[in-house]
Amino acid sequence: MKKIIIGIILGVIFCILLAIFRGREDYWICKNGQWVAHGKPSYSKPIVSCAGKPKLPHNKDDCLKQGGVWKKLGHDPFETCNFKAKDRGNICYDSSECEGSCQANLTREELTEGMRGKWWIRNGQCSVWVVELGCQGIVRDGKASVICID
Repeated sequence: MKKIIIGIILGVIFCILLAIFRGREDYWICKNGQWVAHGKPSYSKPIVSCAGKPKLPHNKDDCLKQGGVWKKLGHDPFETCNFKAKDRGNICYDSSECEGSCQANLTREELTEGMRGKWWIRNGQCSVWVVELGCQGIVRDGKASVICID
C-alpha cells in the first residue's frame, strides 16, 4: 500500500514539474517570415513583422521625419532616436512579438525577487517605447524575468 501511495505522490509531483518547466503551448511562432499559431493563442497575432525588428535611424533628421523623438537616453553622452511602439499594450508571449520589448507588469517585491534570479510564467504587454531603459520585467518564451538596461 505504501508503494502505491508513494507512486501516486511521485506521479503528481512529476506532472506538476512537467507543466511548470514545459511552459505553455498557446502562442505565436515565426515560420518562413509569417506568424503562425502554435496551439490556440488567447491573444491576437502580432502586428510587427517576424522577419526582424526595424533599425532606428542614426541621425536626427531621419528620426524626426519618421515621427521619432531625438534625445539622450540613459547615461549615454549622445542623443539617439526612439519611437512610440505601434503595438504598445498588445499581449505578448515573447519580445520577438513586439516592436520594442514584451514587458511583464511586476510588483516591487517581484522586481526585487527577479533581480535575485526568480522568474514567472506569464504573458506580458508590448512596451510603449521601442527602447525603454531601467529595471523591468521582460518576457521571453512565456517566462518573465528582470532585466536592467542602462
